[in-house]
Amino acid sequence: MTPLAAQGAITLRIPAEEGAAMQLSYRAPADITPMIRQCAPDQVPGLVRRLFAICADAQGHAAKLALDAARGLAPDADLARREIRVAAETCREHGLRIALDWTAILGEPPDSGLARRFVNAARGQDPAQLALVSSEGVFAQAPAAWLAIDSASGLAHWASGGRTAAARFIAQLFDARSLGALVDGDPIGLSARHAEHPLLASALAPGSLIAAHVARLIDLARWGQHIDDLETGRAAPLHGHSLAPGQGWAEVPCARGMLRHEVTLHAGVISAYRITSPTERLFAGEGAAQRLIAALPALPKAPRVAFANLLMQALDPCIAYTIEAA
Repeated sequence: MTPLAAQGAITLRIPAEEGAAMQLSYRAPADITPMIRQCAPDQVPGLVRRLFAICADAQGHAAKLALDAARGLAPDADLARREIRVAAETCREHGLRIALDWTAILGEPPDSGLARRFVNAARGQDPAQLALVSSEGVFAQAPAAWLAIDSASGLAHWASGGRTAAARFIAQLFDARSLGALVDGDPIGLSARHAEHPLLASALAPGSLIAAHVARLIDLARWGQHIDDLETGRAAPLHGHSLAPGQGWAEVPCARGMLRHEVTLHAGVISAYRITSPTERLFAGEGAAQRLIAALPALPKAPRVAFANLLMQALDPCIAYTIEAA
């Protein structure tokens, strides 16, 4: 992680008293927009890619789309290739969470072999290789076949087979606390992106922890196919938007939600720039994370800490977080 990214931190404090309110503190990373405003527009995509250690390709792509829209430039020939890099990066991020974090929650050693395979497959941006790694290391079947699961019983049957850490992790979530909605059924994490999938539309309770973690698997399975669709021209790449000359914005889906870049130019010089990350949306101010933390059940300390960790994994902030139990 870069020094800049390391300046941000999230701390969740769980008091010793059962039922006492938990405290969530969020310290955002340093604001890089003054640095961006000093750059020529063509330098910005490369700058943000260097400054952000996580989802660097998504950051650079969103910057390029927003700036091109503000300048009224036509989409360049590399548009689809940049989106493919973002898609591969997203698959890698999901693979690392499963191989390293889900195994830790299960009490298993990290699957460093699977992590390396995802890193290498993402670097090659090869949909066939990403599908192979996902098939063998996550779904234990072709991603398209896994996506065809459309019921809670079908998901439970897949999970109970326990052939991968992902399956064993989801099996662990088939309990009353993880199956129930936390806050009025509001989607958690990536659930809103795939709300139409049968598992999230009807099989699992909206706003439940199991739905949030299943959404990561849906996202992983679908991104691999999207890379192939971009390469073959079956899918059109994203583009930026402009409401007025000199103004541009772009939203790019990434591993943790939706990333937004906005820019204003005067006489070709950047006068305003804003980056809104998925983590900022969730954790800043009275974001959804505060409401979700408040909704955590008043369990004894040990299961409460475990449940809080499941929630933080579902929210998946892109900066370091700590859970402190008094």
